[in-house]
Amino acid sequence: MNRVVAETVAGFLIANCSPRQLQYFLGPSIEKYVQWAKKNAIQPVIENVLGSNAKVVWLTEKRTDRVLFFVHGGGYMTPFVDNMMGYCPGLRKALLKQTGGEQDFGIAALVYTIYPATFPTQLTEFTLALTQMITSGVSPENIILIGDSAGANLIIQLITHTLRPVPDIPPSPFVAIDDIDVPRRRLGGMILVSPWISLGTPAPSYAQNTKYDFLTAGPLTRWGSYYMNGVESKHVPWVKPLSSSLYKGIEMLVPRVLITAGSRECLRDDAMNLFGMIEELQIPQEKLDITLDIEEGGIHEDAILDIESPQKPGGGLSQATMRQVHWIREAFEAAS
Repeated sequence: MNRVVAETVAGFLIANCSPRQLQYFLGPSIEKYVQWAKKNAIQPVIENVLGSNAKVVWLTEKRTDRVLFFVHGGGYMTPFVDNMMGYCPGLRKALLKQTGGEQDFGIAALVYTIYPATFPTQLTEFTLALTQMITSGVSPENIILIGDSAGANLIIQLITHTLRPVPDIPPSPFVAIDDIDVPRRRLGGMILVSPWISLGTPAPSYAQNTKYDFLTAGPLTRWGSYYMNGVESKHVPWVKPLSSSLYKGIEMLVPRVLITAGSRECLRDDAMNLFGMIEELQIPQEKLDITLDIEEGGIHEDAILDIESPQKPGGGLSQATMRQVHWIREAFEAAS
């Protein structure tokens, strides 16, 4: 689909449909996944996450050596859709081309329960899915987590849950053991694409960029309020992290983090504020390599749109998207 058409259609639906209408129009995630797999000549692999209603689906053949684990966005309101399914395989294709096919990895994705389910449902499902993956033989250091928008928020929930456990839900697979105040082993890395941490509370960039972005201030504020209405006050810090103290110890969980956003997207300030909170901790770079990449002129989830409809002459990916490809390559090489 043409990029301009895709943005226009997405913006119209998001602005004018209720969550229930969007869910009905877009269809169930697993049904969309099976259709996507058939279209892309991939054998569907669907795994039940024990103890929950969630599933893990594979966007490549299943692997246990290197895994890019994707958590989709959609404001917790929408299912896993085609352009999101094609995002990580597009990054992989670019990396394979760059390395002559020598550096490969598998891609798994979490299909979690969407609204009206709210916290801690999604965090519980994510925690169980990661625990199951590690138990199946994938080493934590060979897992890179990548999430966009609400998916990035869910990864942030996991970070906070690991460092400051939420009572009464399954423990993070990276929690301390034997009273040692460090996680067991570190992940390979985390990529947070257009992370959403302002749920229900507009940041200045909402007003500044709503005229440019297809995900505008109105839907962002409504969706955030819908989700937060189901969150108990005692759980708010895990969903809307507002203090750098919540991230104290993050360098024991992950050695490198990439945060990306567009300069013209409504969630620009969310990305910058998240980066700023972690930077306040003044963690030495050799312990935590954290990068903020603000794409000039970019809008919400620009890389996902770029994979679907490349804008460069000849179909090449943008420099911002290729920086994600380079980052993934370096992260997997560092874990080897």
